[in-house]
Amino acid sequence: MNLATNLNWPPREPSLDAHLDGIRGATCTQLLTLSGRCPALPKQSSKVTVPPMPRTYDVAVLGLTPAGLAAACHLGRNGCDVVLIDGPVEDTECPLAEWVGRDFFALTDLPRSLAADCRARPFKRVRYHNAELNSQVEHKARTAAGYFLRAGKLTRAMRTMATKAKVKVRREPIRPVVHLEEEGVRLAGITHTKARLLLVAQDRPSRALAELVLPVADVTKSHLSAAAVDVPMRATSAWAKLRGTLHVVASPRRGEIGLFFLIGPLLHIRAVSCQPSGGDGTAGLSTMITRLKEAGILPARLPLGRARGAVWCPPAGVALEMETHAAKRCLLAGTAGGFVETITCHTLLPSVRSGILAAKTALAALQSKDPQETLMSFKISWRKVLANYVRPPNTSPQMLLPLLFANRRIVGKFTRALLYGHDI
Repeated sequence: MNLATNLNWPPREPSLDAHLDGIRGATCTQLLTLSGRCPALPKQSSKVTVPPMPRTYDVAVLGLTPAGLAAACHLGRNGCDVVLIDGPVEDTECPLAEWVGRDFFALTDLPRSLAADCRARPFKRVRYHNAELNSQVEHKARTAAGYFLRAGKLTRAMRTMATKAKVKVRREPIRPVVHLEEEGVRLAGITHTKARLLLVAQDRPSRALAELVLPVADVTKSHLSAAAVDVPMRATSAWAKLRGTLHVVASPRRGEIGLFFLIGPLLHIRAVSCQPSGGDGTAGLSTMITRLKEAGILPARLPLGRARGAVWCPPAGVALEMETHAAKRCLLAGTAGGFVETITCHTLLPSVRSGILAAKTALAALQSKDPQETLMSFKISWRKVLANYVRPPNTSPQMLLPLLFANRRIVGKFTRALLYGHDI
């Protein structure tokens, strides 16, 4: 018996014709699948995918500033869908150590823990030095007269506050272009943002108005400028003498005033100039530091090489000169609205309070049948609260300072004007 013949061994290869019959009429996809070289392609859907519509926020806030953060937090806590745009800003606010009156942390729209969160330090005394630096007068409050703080820590604490209020923070590396429309606003930057209303809380009024293309008269320019340094200090006997006191220094140069105080290991020294041609204030700051060291008020050896400095030009008192703070679907608050104190370049309290007032107005506008009419009411609300604080005094503070040493009964009144915006 032929075993190979009965077992059909070896196996025979199928003919070429049989192979072709098996694949004849197959599509290209089927051919590839049959060959095992690739999986079958998915069937194409006949449905067309429509991209989602751009999100429209209730309010967009332009400016990661204390005023912008306060406004965004108020809106977020009241159920608004808010986006906060963090873009390039002008130098209009102090980026170093700062002081605030005791009213700042008492604002009802700020959390009670904010002072502790930003590690603010209370002070009770305000000490005045005459231009010759040989005489001093002091006002001491029974409780905290105000607080020293660092601007960076305050901003971080307020940003955490905004996150808890479900505010979306968006970083824009370029300055967004603002488009005011009938039904809302558009901000065109690296990313585009749409909102029903806009609050501008950064830069100075002249720039904000120009970018919004508003047909208003030219805004009065403020001539106030400030130059300051934060100098690291060691805990010495001289350090202990400076603690817990806000020092105000009269200057022999007309139109200048000086400030210095200690917060933790940092000594903040500031020169404020209100001269139209006074430069950026750095010359006055250098002169003041030299004179204070020579008078023995500051230590002779200060590590100025390790100091951090800044120059800024706040729009002091400009709020009262502006025709309006409202545009189509838009309000100006903070330094963009000119809310700055006129004696020491102080911005925190007036700008934050203006931001909260603007947020309350925007909240009412969102619920109004006539949003624009409601936005126009901002002019009335801020004037009731802030007009006296941002109004320049009838008499220059530089002229009033020498009177404190001749008549000490007016020291308390001048201090209340300095810290709380009371009439002098």
